[in-house]
Amino acid sequence: MTILIVGGGWSGLAAAITCVQQGESVHLIESAKQLGGRARNVSWGARTIDNGQHLMIGAYDRMLAMMQSIGIDTAEVFDRQAMDLVIHDTQYPPLRLSSKSYLPWPLSLAWNLASSAGMSGLKRVSKLQSDIERVLSLEDITVSKWLLSSGQSQRLVRQLWEPLCLATLNTPIEEASAHLLAIVLRDSMGKGKSSADTLIPRQPLGDLFPKAAAKYIQEHGGKISLKTRVKALIVEDNKVKRLVTDDDSRLEGDTVIVATNVSQSHTLLSPHMNFHLPEEYPICTVYLQYAEDTRLNAPMLGMSGTTSQWIFDRSEQTPGLMAVVISAPGKHESMAKGELISLVCAEVHQLFPSMPEQAEQGLVIREKRATFACTVGIEKQRPEYKTDITGLWLAGDYVANNYPATLEGAIRNGENCAKQVVASLK
Repeated sequence: MTILIVGGGWSGLAAAITCVQQGESVHLIESAKQLGGRARNVSWGARTIDNGQHLMIGAYDRMLAMMQSIGIDTAEVFDRQAMDLVIHDTQYPPLRLSSKSYLPWPLSLAWNLASSAGMSGLKRVSKLQSDIERVLSLEDITVSKWLLSSGQSQRLVRQLWEPLCLATLNTPIEEASAHLLAIVLRDSMGKGKSSADTLIPRQPLGDLFPKAAAKYIQEHGGKISLKTRVKALIVEDNKVKRLVTDDDSRLEGDTVIVATNVSQSHTLLSPHMNFHLPEEYPICTVYLQYAEDTRLNAPMLGMSGTTSQWIFDRSEQTPGLMAVVISAPGKHESMAKGELISLVCAEVHQLFPSMPEQAEQGLVIREKRATFACTVGIEKQRPEYKTDITGLWLAGDYVANNYPATLEGAIRNGENCAKQVVASLK
């Protein structure tokens, strides 16, 4: 019997790849006209850009392994660079979180941090880092409470921890889970220099993984249906029997993996089981096209004290193209697109005076339900791969794992779910 996989994002693709590698027949069903989910291609004039920016690091071992397993040369598609994050602020001097130094790791990190934040800043950051295992052993609290209890300065909260929390959890520090941020910090900066490396894609994300994944799945006998929305699951006697699509077609199958985002999963699953629907938070990406010779002095830079939070230099793909990211809810959500572009241009010029005052062109992409909110206690709400309904399984980045809504978490869940499915069938 063919395994039906609902959702062609990175988690659904990982599940399909794993199934065909285990010799199973799969049918992947995606409602959109292309694969990739929230990490897909978007056309802007003659440019191909990402639906939104995704920060990828060396600790994403399952993502890299999955790509390599289908023939992607990760050394070719990523520009892998040692961590070198400089966060510019409207009030404070730039703060540098970097492993670039003649000193070995982690002394290199400490040296650069002390040089930009002083010895007191280094001590406070070290104190937070050493507090990770204790925090993980206790009941979850907000990130802001954790920062307060560990004596973090106002500058470090504003210029370091808040930007990192928004970038990784897409949730304000007043609501965000200290457990999830602690795990991210532990895995990115506590496991060695290579784990903290920044992976900068040399091509749009839709070309990077989804296209290669689709080719691999189909070459190994799998079927992919695009522009096919599943509107209902049919469950009889507590067993999944089939799927019903928008045009009332029926897809028979007694093994189904639902790998959609949390809203879509809730719509499909709630008639049959308890499925906690968390709040979902937006991510806004503002693309700015400058003259072709315009460059930043780094592939990505942080911004604090501004509405804009991170700026990425995408010149390697499109000369002069910058992408500015604004995570989580905020006043920018109610701003008109032209107004927001003007504000972001002004903030970029304010913090980086060498950049022009205005871009030649601008584009705003708002992903209103980009991620689930990583709030306190969310880890207890996340479902397992296996449901109580025979033949019904769950993937997607929300399913229980140690990560927030990241591509690594999506890949891990797709792969792990598929392995459990295949084991159950055998």
